[in-house]
Amino acid sequence: MDPHPTRVIIYACVTDIDGCPQRRYVKIGEDFCGTILNRAFRPTLHPAGYDHVHIPADFDSQKPLKRWSIIDLDVTQLLHQEDVSQLPHQVYLASQQNGKLFFIPRNRWTEKAKDRAASYTWGGKQEQNIVENMRNEITNEKE
Repeated sequence: MDPHPTRVIIYACVTDIDGCPQRRYVKIGEDFCGTILNRAFRPTLHPAGYDHVHIPADFDSQKPLKRWSIIDLDVTQLLHQEDVSQLPHQVYLASQQNGKLFFIPRNRWTEKAKDRAASYTWGGKQEQNIVENMRNEITNEKE
């Protein structure tokens, strides 16, 4: 499968996401990738590519707070803010019905959500550093 780097922004009530509150960020990624993309969510850091969730504040709250979650899909390299702004951005409202999350496209929210997400490092700043170290180790082993 060819990677298609995309930034997905999801607005959800945190208590609508099933499972352990500390794993909600993984669960929303799994649910989105499984439901919308028909593929597995790949949060494990790897030089060949990974998916990354920017975890919003209070995402593990027991209260029914509404939060924006940003998911970077198919991260294969560091991209600068200008490059990220050129990637496809998809915006969804997550709605729980009968214990299952549904993702409703909200195209009219795209520009505002894109502006809000612009300050987040593509693939996560710390995660990008870790992956770069992995790449360097692989390169050093080959030499």
